[in-house]
Amino acid sequence: MSTELAVVQNTNLPDTMDDLSKFVLVGREKLTAVRAEIRAIGKLKLAEDVHKQKLDEASMLAEAVLDAEVKMGELLKKIQKKQGKRTDLQPPDSSVGKSETKTEIIEDIGFSEKQAERLETLAENKDLVEYVKAEARENDDIPTRKRVLELAARKKKGGDGYDSYLNLHMKVCKELDKIIENINKFEVTEYRMDALFENFDGATRVSNTVSYIEGAREKLQTVITELRKAEKRAKQA
Repeated sequence: MSTELAVVQNTNLPDTMDDLSKFVLVGREKLTAVRAEIRAIGKLKLAEDVHKQKLDEASMLAEAVLDAEVKMGELLKKIQKKQGKRTDLQPPDSSVGKSETKTEIIEDIGFSEKQAERLETLAENKDLVEYVKAEARENDDIPTRKRVLELAARKKKGGDGYDSYLNLHMKVCKELDKIIENINKFEVTEYRMDALFENFDGATRVSNTVSYIEGAREKLQTVITELRKAEKRAKQA
């Protein structure tokens, strides 16, 4: 069975720590490759259906990897930090195990302790994982582990303010989507600009309107700058 195909299509996640770690590592590599393809498609301005197909592939893959990371986090949380017998690599009826510390187990599967902590955080916040997946679907985007961890940090720090943040998040996104939609719908032609000017009663009102539009442009430029920063952080995640 193809490993890559399994990562994309398999809904039955592996049961052992080693198999899960391979699933995650291969999935992350594949996701990086698909993201690169999506960027190339954008630069080459290929057909929209090609872009959509790759975006769907990346989204499905990202969800599968997140689910696998949650399952890994659950298994890691069950391992005591002190030395103990590891049995997750053995058949269910086997009593043979390898004595290892939690740190050694984490190293054996190719992860650092910091990465293991993040996986355990995912396992502790399954609701946020589902929220981020749903959020990405709604926005035609790709769900990320970084997004879940950011929300988990806010949840831990903010308490009740976290719910307010989620409500604000949806409100701000919808407001910006509406602004962009209205701007895109506004047709700019010489005929329409002449008609627009006829509505003004002199140069003063034109000047005031231009100042208002320039102020809006500066605000939109700030939004673009902040989104570019977020895009850069996402690529580094």
